[in-house]
Amino acid sequence: MADRGGSRTAEAGFTLLELLVVITILGLILVALSGGVRFAGQAWQAQETRSVRQGDIDAVENLLRELVSSGTAFQGGNGSLRFVTRLPDALARGGLYDVDLHAAGDRLVLSWRPHFKGPMQAADTNEAELIKDLADFEIAYFTTAGGWQTAPQDKAKPPQLIRLALRLNGGRSGTSLVVAPMIEFVTAVAN
Repeated sequence: MADRGGSRTAEAGFTLLELLVVITILGLILVALSGGVRFAGQAWQAQETRSVRQGDIDAVENLLRELVSSGTAFQGGNGSLRFVTRLPDALARGGLYDVDLHAAGDRLVLSWRPHFKGPMQAADTNEAELIKDLADFEIAYFTTAGGWQTAPQDKAKPPQLIRLALRLNGGRSGTSLVVAPMIEFVTAVAN
């Protein structure tokens, strides 16, 4: 009977080989989990960066839509646009401003100065970088008589639509924004 009790105690423990197998399996599980967590963290960070970048592009789209839709006296070509408009209410600046939108290297730049007929000082001009890493910036003007063109044809009559197309470096998507200038504001400024 003593043998039975002694053999039960011997069978109740683990062998060294069994412990090594269990530790190895747990190690493999931990390696797989840590790799998955690291991958998930990198994917999260990449998505967050894309979201922030898209938010910046959305803000630029909203600003450009507001400026162009209330603008008049459009001049420019395929790569730059100059016009007179009111600045957004958030800037708390009243009156009309001469606005210039153009690409400077790989940046989209917006500059503005008060709209006066007399000579201007260089210090009166303000400038802001709207987008970095710009690959391409194109502007097109639509009129019913001529369709889409690379420059406004009639300075007295604004184009019916203005298309601003942005493409970013690295294959990242940009935007293509089509805006209709406000007719009421144009008539009021012309009179």
